[in-house]
Amino acid sequence: MRTVARTVAVAVIGLSGALGLAPAAAFAACPNEAFRTGRSASLPDCRAYELVTPPELGRTADMTFKDEHERFAVSSEGERFALEAEVASFEPAASRAGTKAVFSRTPSGWTMLSATTPAMVAEANQIELLSPDFSQAALVSNDVPLARVYQFAVGPVGGPYATVSVPRELGGAGTFLVGANAGVPGGVAAFSDVYLSSPDHALLPTGREREEAEETQPGLYDLYAWSGGRLRLVNGKPLNACGARLGGAAGAEEEGGAINAVSPDGSRVFFMSPEAKNVPGCPEPQLYMRVDGRETVEVSEPQEVTIPLSERGPARYVGASRDDSKVYFTTATVLTPEGGNGYLLYEYDTKAPVGHRLTLIADNLTDLVHDTTVNPGAVVSEDGSTVYYSGTGTLQEPGKSVSVTGIWRYDAITKTTSFVAVRGEADRAGEPWYTTPDGGSLVFPSRDPAVQFDGPAGLQEELRGVGHNELYRYDATDGSVMCVSCGQGVAPATGLMLEPIVNEGFQERSDSQPTPVMISEDGRRVFFQTSAQLVPQDTNENTLLEELDSVKSGLGKASDVYEWEADGSEEAPGVFCRVANGCTHLISAGEAVGPERFLGASQNGEDLFFASTAKLLPQATPEFTNIYDARVDGGFPSPAPHVECTSCQGVGSPPPQFGTPASAVFAGVGNPPASVAAPPAATHPPAAKRCAKGKKLKHGKCVKVKKRKARKTAASGRRAG
Repeated sequence: MRTVARTVAVAVIGLSGALGLAPAAAFAACPNEAFRTGRSASLPDCRAYELVTPPELGRTADMTFKDEHERFAVSSEGERFALEAEVASFEPAASRAGTKAVFSRTPSGWTMLSATTPAMVAEANQIELLSPDFSQAALVSNDVPLARVYQFAVGPVGGPYATVSVPRELGGAGTFLVGANAGVPGGVAAFSDVYLSSPDHALLPTGREREEAEETQPGLYDLYAWSGGRLRLVNGKPLNACGARLGGAAGAEEEGGAINAVSPDGSRVFFMSPEAKNVPGCPEPQLYMRVDGRETVEVSEPQEVTIPLSERGPARYVGASRDDSKVYFTTATVLTPEGGNGYLLYEYDTKAPVGHRLTLIADNLTDLVHDTTVNPGAVVSEDGSTVYYSGTGTLQEPGKSVSVTGIWRYDAITKTTSFVAVRGEADRAGEPWYTTPDGGSLVFPSRDPAVQFDGPAGLQEELRGVGHNELYRYDATDGSVMCVSCGQGVAPATGLMLEPIVNEGFQERSDSQPTPVMISEDGRRVFFQTSAQLVPQDTNENTLLEELDSVKSGLGKASDVYEWEADGSEEAPGVFCRVANGCTHLISAGEAVGPERFLGASQNGEDLFFASTAKLLPQATPEFTNIYDARVDGGFPSPAPHVECTSCQGVGSPPPQFGTPASAVFAGVGNPPASVAAPPAATHPPAAKRCAKGKKLKHGKCVKVKKRKARKTAASGRRAG
C-alpha cells in the first residue's frame, strides 16, 4: 500500500443566479452575427452551423453510425474531418468500396478531397492511418487477399502516393499497418516511418534480416518499419524468435493500445515481445524501446533488484508522452526495491541516466487483469506530466488510515499522488477516460455517484448522477468532481448519457489519443451525447424499451449532442456562465428526427462535429444524414438561390408568404436567447393589365372581341361556299 495525503473533492451543487443567464439585451453581437441565423442563433460561444458534407451528390444510401460502415475522425486543429463510408458515396467516381474522403475548411465553405486517386477507383482501398493534421495518409488494398503481394500507399491525402508492394506468403495470415510517426513541424516529415505487423517473412529481401525473421515461431507476428524506401525488422536478435507488437495492443490484429508508441521524429519506438502470452519457449511479454533503428533497450528491466527473465510476469505498455521522454507501463513483477502488491504502475524516464530511469508510481492497480484496447485503467496526458489510474490507495482520516479503491492521479513533476473519485462501472464496456494535454482535467463515465466515501465527513458527494450512467469531470486545480451530463438542476433528467465508443476513427492503430475528443484542452468545455432532455428545446425522447435497447446498441433515437461549460466561462461577448455546476447547451436539433451523433471536437474545443438528419441549414441534403460543424465564430454566407427562367413561362401565381417558422429560432434554459428578427413585410405582385370592355388581352395587347368574331364568320362562309 502507498499512503498519500487526502485531496478533498468538492462538487458544489446549486443554482446561483437562477439559471445564470443574462437577459437578451445584455448579449453583445458576435463577430459572425450575420451567419448566426435560424437555428444557429441560439448556439453558445458565438457558434454557427457549417455543413461539412456536400449538399447534393446523388446519395442513394444513408449513414447510420451504428456499426463499422462509417469511420470518422477529427484533425487536432479542427480544420479537417475524415470519413470512410461504405454505403454512402459522396464522390462522383467513388471507389466501389464507398467514400474515402477528407473534408477541409476553406474561407468559403467545406470542400471534399477523395483520399483515393482515379487509379484506385477499381480497388477496395481502405484508409488505415492519418497524420494528426490529416495531411498524410496510409491506405491498403484489400483486393488481392490471395495474391503473392501486399500493397499499401503512403503520401499526401489524394496523392501522389508512394506505392509499396512487398512479397507475401501464399495463404499467409495477413499483414497490417499498425502505426507511423506524426512528424515534427519544420523537421522530420509525418509518415517517414510506417510500421507493419506481419507473420510473412517473405516481406524482407534475402539477407541477414530475412534469415532472422525466418527464425520466428510459425504464426507469430514480427514488427517491421518501412522507411527510406526499404523495410527493416524491428525486433531483431535475440527477440526475433518470439515476435513483437507495437505498443500494448492485445494482439497483432487488435486496434488501439499504441498511444505515442512511435516518437514524432521516428527515432524511438516502443514494442512488446513476445508478441503473445504463453508462447512455448518464450518468456512473458516485456516492454522494449528501439532507438534510431540500431539499439534495443529493455524498458521493463529490473532496477537495483535481480529477477531472471524467466521469472517475470507480463508487462503491459500504457502510454508515453508525446516527446517520448516518459513511458508508463504495468506489471505484476516487483522491479524496484520499493516493492508493492498486485499490479504495479511504473514510470520510465528515457532522459535519465541508466540505472535511474525506473520509478514505482503505484501498486494494487485494478482493471488491468484483462486485455482491453480502449482504456487499460490508466490514462497518460499528452505531455507525460500526469497519469490517471484505477487502483487502491490509502487516505489519511483523523486518527486513522482508510483504504479506498477508485481513480487516482499521479503528478510526474511533483512525484505526488492524489485521490480523484470512487468510480462505478459504466453501462457499456469500452467507455474511455479522457484527459487534457496537461493532465489538469479528466472526464470519465460512471453509473454510480462519482464520489462516495464511507468514512468521516469531508467529501461532498455528487448526488445528481445516482442511478444513471453519467459523465463526470475532475478538476485537479481544486479537486472538484462534477456531473457534466446531469443538466443544471439538482438531479439529472430521465435519460442516459451515451459516451461514444472509440475504435471508429482512422487513428486507432497509430500513435495518437483515441477519438473522438470529448474535452477541450483547457478543460472548461465537455462534449457528450445523451437521451436525456436537459433543456426545453430538446423534445425527442425514447420509450422505456428504446432506452433499454440504447444501452446495448450505444445510440438511441433520442440521442442529442450537448456542450457543458464550467462556471465563469464566457458564452457570448461579455456574457459568462454563472451557474455553480456549469451551463448546459443543446448543440444538435433535439427534434424527433432520429439519433444525432457526436463525432468529435478539435483539441481547443472550437469545432464540434455531429451527424443529424435535421435540416439545420437550407443547403443541407434532405432525407439523409448530414455532418455539421458547430464552430466558434464560424458560418458562411448562404448560397445564392438558383434562378430559373421566368420570362419563358408566363406570369405564374405569386409565391406563398410565410413568417419565420416557430422552430427556426429558439431560446431557453441553457442556450443564449436568440435575437428574433421581425417577420418580412408582406409583398404583393403588380396588378395585371386590364383591357376596356369588348376587348381581350392577348400577347400583351388588347384586341377587340367583336372584330375577331366577324373574321371567324367570314372565314366559315368562304369554306362553306
